[in-house]
Amino acid sequence: MKAIFKLFILNLLALALLPSCSDDDQSNSEQNDPVSGNISPVGSFSVEATNNENELLVKWTNPSNRDVDMVELSYRDVETSLSRATDFSPGHIIIQVERDVTQEYLLKVPYFATYEVSAVAISKAGKRSVPESRIMMPYHEKVDEPELKLPEMLDRAHSYMTSVIGYYFGKSSRSCWRGNYPYDGKGYWDGDALVWGQGGGLSAFVAMRDATKESEVENLYGAMDDMMFKGIQYFCQLDHGILAYSCYPAAGNERFYDDNVWIGLDMVDWYMETKEMRYLTQAKVVWRYLIDHGWDETCGGGVHWKELNEHTTSKHSCSTGPTAVMGCKMYQATQEQEYLDWAIKCYDYMLDVLQDKSDHLFYDNVRPNKDDPNLPGDLEKNKYSYNSGQPLQAACLLYKITGEQKYLDEAYAIAESCHKKWFMPYRSKELNLTFNILAPGHAWFNTIMCRGFFELYSIDNDRKYIDDIEKSMIHAWSSSCHQGNNLLNDDDLRGGTTKTSWEILHQGALVELYARLAVLERENR
Repeated sequence: MKAIFKLFILNLLALALLPSCSDDDQSNSEQNDPVSGNISPVGSFSVEATNNENELLVKWTNPSNRDVDMVELSYRDVETSLSRATDFSPGHIIIQVERDVTQEYLLKVPYFATYEVSAVAISKAGKRSVPESRIMMPYHEKVDEPELKLPEMLDRAHSYMTSVIGYYFGKSSRSCWRGNYPYDGKGYWDGDALVWGQGGGLSAFVAMRDATKESEVENLYGAMDDMMFKGIQYFCQLDHGILAYSCYPAAGNERFYDDNVWIGLDMVDWYMETKEMRYLTQAKVVWRYLIDHGWDETCGGGVHWKELNEHTTSKHSCSTGPTAVMGCKMYQATQEQEYLDWAIKCYDYMLDVLQDKSDHLFYDNVRPNKDDPNLPGDLEKNKYSYNSGQPLQAACLLYKITGEQKYLDEAYAIAESCHKKWFMPYRSKELNLTFNILAPGHAWFNTIMCRGFFELYSIDNDRKYIDDIEKSMIHAWSSSCHQGNNLLNDDDLRGGTTKTSWEILHQGALVELYARLAVLERENR
């Protein structure tokens, strides 16, 4: 825990140093006049600890400007400078460079501390680039430190999230979430996750913001807001005249309505926790994308799955269901009737077109009728846990808002079938208990489903389903599912499986479950 907490602090201190995507893209493309124009910053800037004490390896790529002349490296002790303005010290290191060349420098620091290392490109005319900076500690022998005294479930959530941040966040020049740990050097954009995985990491963080309220680590997570917001905003792109979140942080990539609605849900939750308008503004961006472009009368209504680069004709549970949830949350945040009206419209479509009336669960999608595309046609009848969990959550929220019993009745019916289908009887030798554990499968799907169970519990305080979620996660933490790297083997919470690679999408999802359980732990104290 001590080493993990150190890593958490290290990542936390990096938040103020992250450049925005738009600034990077603009500056890297500028090749202006060498005398009057600007010079681009260095690229692929990184700082790594070596195996030697008081030593940092600095790497970067020189800018493409034809008049680049030198790079200035400097550093300072961050902890010393937190309480007062401090110049970079002790002085500056000047390195003569050539354009487009990748270089590295072994930086010797005077003592063990948390250092901010900065690189500035300088032109022959003396023009200085925007600095690129990173935070890093050199290698140091571990020393005993006082342990945090956190409630049990929050302690698990914080420990887990600390490891996830350490393994996945800020590993490329964009300082967002990496897709896999360990990184094999392959993949687009320096291994950064697609926006779906970015959303998984963001959901974990937003859930932790809620879980850490009134705790010793509340301020630590609160101080990371800027870092996390900048990370996800790299993916918000204006493409075909429409602003929304793309799979990768550049125009011309695929773009999905369901990817966007997950981020929109996080944004409105983030706003409700902090009251910062920037999050509500982004939630509204997503909402307009869903309603103005995602919903049409194909298949009799519903929200499409994909916009770019090939627009779908089918309507999907994974986009329409969470849009209903988001409409409810936006109404709760703003009290504007439009959001509630659309929430009911999306929810009714789910029940009328995509629900299997025999068990109250939901099919994956519906295709247009062959004779009239404005009518529903053939159904894709696969059922996934998240596609039923979102109507469950929507029903609960609509009951909270309207007080109409029909919504609560439907919520109970959906919940019972979800529990029956996606939990399984299990005997845990670690806990010496028999219960229904979350069944092996897609961890992110199951976490989204569990949002519905948490919403239902907030209405009736019946722990029938929550107890099984809680026991599932306690068992996972106590069993071979919990790995030595402090990650979970997410495909089977029972343990007994072997993995060599872990995705941020699933790890973030499981952090979210611990965080939501930590909220209940706090509320029940």
